[in-house]
Amino acid sequence: MAGWRSDGWTQVAETGQPYEGELIALRLRAAGIEAKVVDQTFRQEPLPSVRSFAVVRVLVPEGREAQAREELARLVELPLDAESDPDPEDAPEAAGAAGQKEKKEGA
Repeated sequence: MAGWRSDGWTQVAETGQPYEGELIALRLRAAGIEAKVVDQTFRQEPLPSVRSFAVVRVLVPEGREAQAREELARLVELPLDAESDPDPEDAPEAAGAAGQKEKKEGA
């Protein structure tokens, strides 16, 4: 990928959602690579999802580009107990909300 470059930083990833950029940056930081996210999305409702209006770039120092690309290319195994689509009823927030609802109904 011919990356975007600015002031000693180079682009190693591009996505359409800020949270995806933050997740990529977190992975790089966990590997000891400084990373920053540049959110260049344009938000105005209603606006259909148009790629040219939704650009989030993940940047690293130019000297760390190769290392960052290697880290992002490396597969990461998920924990054996990870769930791809957990049941919302089992989530701690849902259990807490259900408990609150029960208290209100019992009062």
